[in-house]
Amino acid sequence: MAYLRKIFFAALIAGVCGGVFASALSISVTVPMIIRAEAYEHATEHAQAGGHGEHEHPEMLAVERNALTVVGMILAYVGFAFLMTVLAELKGSLTSWRSGLAWGAAGYVCFSLIPALGLPPELPGMPAADLLYRQIWWIACAACTVGAILVTETYRNVPAVVTAAVLAALPFIIGAPVASESATLIPVVLHHNFVMGTLAANLVTWLVVGLSLGMLRSQGGTRLADASN
Repeated sequence: MAYLRKIFFAALIAGVCGGVFASALSISVTVPMIIRAEAYEHATEHAQAGGHGEHEHPEMLAVERNALTVVGMILAYVGFAFLMTVLAELKGSLTSWRSGLAWGAAGYVCFSLIPALGLPPELPGMPAADLLYRQIWWIACAACTVGAILVTETYRNVPAVVTAAVLAALPFIIGAPVASESATLIPVVLHHNFVMGTLAANLVTWLVVGLSLGMLRSQGGTRLADASN
């Protein structure tokens, strides 16, 4: 019980640290670009409505947006931290800050970088495929990438590498959902900056989560792989 309590709080602390870090990066880097994209979207809606639109309070909207960002990021990265902790403890490889960084980098590849190759981050007002199809594809892509990394790291032979390559490629062979239309008022440069900013922020956040877990678990003693024997 003491062991489970240790890994629970290690994952919780690492996830909260990652969520707070992600929130700060999001509010300072990506949210301003989202607001700019919304301005393009609202300008079109305002023109279509004949110039009659509702007047909202930007200060209240900003506070509400930032609060939701913080809560959402913390919940998301706490969940990711628990998943990372379980997998790493089963492998018995979360033993130092260096191994923590490696797991953080793997998390970034699985849940951010590779899925973004098929479904890059989108701004408001951009055409997009059906949300359900995008969610299914994203989950499948992340799961296949996790499986590919685990197979390669566990077996480390040619068949494992081939299996991992097939797993990683499978979502892209099937193909990511595509929007039925491509017209948008969002400038290409703005979307490019948003994608790069989002990926950079995610990389830093995942490394923070991995580093935090590695440092916390390096003091934890028994590993799950040992405890189950």
